Amino acid sequence: MAFLTVSCGNKQAEKDVTIKKATIEEIVDTALEGRVRAMMGVGLPKLNNENAVGFLREWGVGNADRIITMDTKYGEIVLELYDDVPLHRLNFLYKIFRQYYSPSEFIRVVPDFVVQGGNSEEERQQQMRFLIGEHSLPSEFSSRYIHTRGSLAMSRSYSNNPEKRSSSYDFYIVTGRKISNQELSGIEREKEINYTARQKKMYNEEGGSPHLDFEHTVFGRVISGMDVVDKLAATPTYYSDWPLERLEVNMRSAPK
Repeated sequence: MAFLTVSCGNKQAEKDVTIKKATIEEIVDTALEGRVRAMMGVGLPKLNNENAVGFLREWGVGNADRIITMDTKYGEIVLELYDDVPLHRLNFLYKIFRQYYSPSEFIRVVPDFVVQGGNSEEERQQQMRFLIGEHSLPSEFSSRYIHTRGSLAMSRSYSNNPEKRSSSYDFYIVTGRKISNQELSGIEREKEINYTARQKKMYNEEGGSPHLDFEHTVFGRVISGMDVVDKLAATPTYYSDWPLERLEVNMRSAPK
């Protein structure tokens, strides 16, 4: 009797292991399928300037993600996206969902100015832009969000773009330099804006790139990892500011 009991137990254990293995494989296969479907855009429209805003708003219903992690060779950069710049936040999250930025690369690094990524001419990025769709975004300027050190913003074309619409792929992080009150006064007169005392202090003590204010939409900021950004910015470059080595980045989002 004891022998039969042990034998049956072993068979049951083998059965349990088989079921567990099948379940794990199913989960892995489902996760892989989800990533592939997201990357290829199965069932998703190709975006353009006519449908992008409506689609992003619909896609983003209930999506409260605000924290983004960038993985680089020097470590992690953690970003916070602003809720009240909704189209740019959702656009960035959507591109992450579509695996556009994983992997991608920083294509321009300028010490005391910016590190820029997203619009790589690598074959994969070109293919992904074709699949997702080339489109721009309406500007979402706010006097609350300026180009102080660590700010996250979208690039844009300066040609035939009177509305200052943003690129939907190309982003940058500000490193900047310290700005004097005299220089800020000149920018205020030129742009007809008024910085708060706190904003002036941030430009004085932390630095930034104020000449970009109200030219590009700021939609987030670095909350940890500025030392990593500085290391990226210090990478040797060609004359065109293109880094001599490939600076790969992978991104993931998580709800706060």
